[in-house]
Amino acid sequence: MGVQPTRIEQGSAIHYTTGSEKEMMKQQKDKGLKKMIVTVLAASMIAGVVPMFTPQAQAVEAKIAVNSQVEVLLNARKMAFPDAKPFQDENSAVMVPIRFISEKLGAKVGYAQSSGKQTVTLKTDKHSVTMTVGSSTAVVDGESKTYDSKIIVKQQRTYVPLRLVSEGLGQTVDWDQISKWVWIGSKKPPTVDELGLAKTSLNPYKSFFANKSYLLEGDFGTPLQKAVKIKLSNLPLLMSDYIYSMDLYTFHDGSAYDGRTYIRVRSDSWSPNLFFLTNKGDVRYRYDRKDLLKKNSDGTVYTFYAIYDESDELLDNIKDAKPLTIQDIKYVGFRTNSSKDSLILMDNPWRK
Repeated sequence: MGVQPTRIEQGSAIHYTTGSEKEMMKQQKDKGLKKMIVTVLAASMIAGVVPMFTPQAQAVEAKIAVNSQVEVLLNARKMAFPDAKPFQDENSAVMVPIRFISEKLGAKVGYAQSSGKQTVTLKTDKHSVTMTVGSSTAVVDGESKTYDSKIIVKQQRTYVPLRLVSEGLGQTVDWDQISKWVWIGSKKPPTVDELGLAKTSLNPYKSFFANKSYLLEGDFGTPLQKAVKIKLSNLPLLMSDYIYSMDLYTFHDGSAYDGRTYIRVRSDSWSPNLFFLTNKGDVRYRYDRKDLLKKNSDGTVYTFYAIYDESDELLDNIKDAKPLTIQDIKYVGFRTNSSKDSLILMDNPWRK
C-alpha cells in the first residue's frame, strides 16, 4: 500500500496529506446518532434431506417467521446452500439444514422410521447423535439433551438446534448477534490474494486516476501491476483489519445527517479508506468519518463513508451539477495492502 494519508485536526477543519498531495475535508459534528438495538438470539440447527415422511412427520412442519439475513460461515467462509436456507423460527432460534452442514463436517447422515416417527442419526469417528422429528430432545454420545426448539421438517429438509453442531459434532459454534451470522470452526478470514481470484489488466481503469495517480501505487510507491475484483459475498476478509461486511445505511434520527446515506463497514477496529470510480470518469477519495464511528456490543465497530462529500469541490475542484449518488458510482475501491500487487475493486453492488 502506498503512503497512508496523515490526518491533522485544526479547529473545525481537518487537513490530510497524502504523499505530495495535501487534502482538507470539512466535517460536521454529530448531533446525536440513533442507538441501534440488536436482539440477542440463541440456539441453532443443522439439517438434511429426508427420504420419506409419515403423516406424523409432516404434521410437525413448523409455522416459521423467516429471517432471510441469517448466514452460516464455515471456517470464515459463507456457505452457499443449494435450496434449503437458514432462518430464525418463531422462538428466535436459528435453524439450518442438517445434511448439507453435517456432511461438510465429515459426518454420515442416516434416516429411519421408528414407531411411526422419523429419526435421524449423525456419526463421526468420535461422536454420534440420534434425533427424532417433532422432538426437542436428542441423544448425543449416549446422553439425552434438550434444546430450545423442536427438530422440524420444512420443504422436505430436517432442521435441528445449532448447539448440536458443537455438542454433537465437536465443533466450535458462535452466534454473531450484530451481523446475524452463525460461525462454525475457525474465524480467521483470508486476504484478497488468498482468495485466488483472477487478476486482470489495469488498462481499463487507468483513465479514472488521471488526478490521483498515487492510488495506483502499492507499498513504498511501487506501481500496482494488476486489478482484482471482489464481491460482497467474498467478505469477511483481512483488508488492513478484519472486515466483516459492508452495506448502505441511511440515517433517520433527526440529526444533521438525517436522510443522508453512507457506505457502512463493520470491522474489528478500523477499515481501509475507500475510493469511488464514477460514471463521470473520475475518482473520488473517501476517508472514514471519525465523528460517525459506532462501537458495537461485541467490540467491533461501524465506520461510515460519505457518498456525496464537499471535499470533491473544495479540494479537487470537481463541480457536479447534482450531488453524487450511489447510482453514479461504478466501482468501489479499497486503499489496502490485502493484495501485494493489485488494485482491489468491487462492482458497485447497490447500483441499479
